[in-house]
Amino acid sequence: MTLAFHEEVARRLREGHRLALATVIARQGSAPRAEGARMIVEADGRTAFSIGGGAFEALVIADAREALASGRSFEKEYRFREEGEAATGMVCGGSVRVFVEVVIPPEPLFVFGSGHVGRALARVAAPLGFRVIVVDDREADLREADLPAGTERRLAGRDFAEALPEIPAGAYVAIVTRCHKTDLAAVRHALGREAAYVGLIGSRRKVATVAARAAEAGLSEADLAALRAPIGLPIGAETPEEIAVSIAAEIIAVRRGAMAADALRAWTPLPRRRGRIA
Repeated sequence: MTLAFHEEVARRLREGHRLALATVIARQGSAPRAEGARMIVEADGRTAFSIGGGAFEALVIADAREALASGRSFEKEYRFREEGEAATGMVCGGSVRVFVEVVIPPEPLFVFGSGHVGRALARVAAPLGFRVIVVDDREADLREADLPAGTERRLAGRDFAEALPEIPAGAYVAIVTRCHKTDLAAVRHALGREAAYVGLIGSRRKVATVAARAAEAGLSEADLAALRAPIGLPIGAETPEEIAVSIAAEIIAVRRGAMAADALRAWTPLPRRRGRIA
């Protein structure tokens, strides 16, 4: 197990690839590699590193691709014999046990706008298993020191008119930019791309204005129906940090099940009470 192996795994995960990591966990008798040998397998059969080569490795690659298709990790014995159970067609005479672990890349969360709410959302989302990408057209608002470690920063063109990152299917998008003009640019870019979640911050009046202008610009009713706005669950949030929590909560609800998210959005909180509750 080497640093180069882990760096390659991290690189491929950042690029959004699902991986199967094959590790030799036990060896008996004559076998090509010792315990700890590792290999990376992708769904299309591409590999990196080796656990022994030959017919044995080809079998592991085929099994790893099946694991990626099913999403299930497994442990299996491979025997270096020409015939019999778990035979590899090889004649070394030994055997190995291999653990194949399916590793899914973190889901991308695009935060359009690096103001108070955007930065707070990046801090809240960072430990939740998302790959956080913050997008803004103001370089001063994308300072590394203002964002949690590991946050990706993307500088867009002025008013979000160009140089926006590609939104892959299944991604999450929170639009919390500085004004309705930049909100509109981000909405037009994010909708219609099969994102799992697109939320827009703002009052109901602002949301209606942005939606109307997006429709005039060519977005369909189906696209606009996917927009969650005003963004976040109705928890009475006021501060940027509270609003970030409400957005993150809605995103988690969507990730865990859309029915739950819709039910929570429709929930009406109890009125505030003063004093101690008996």
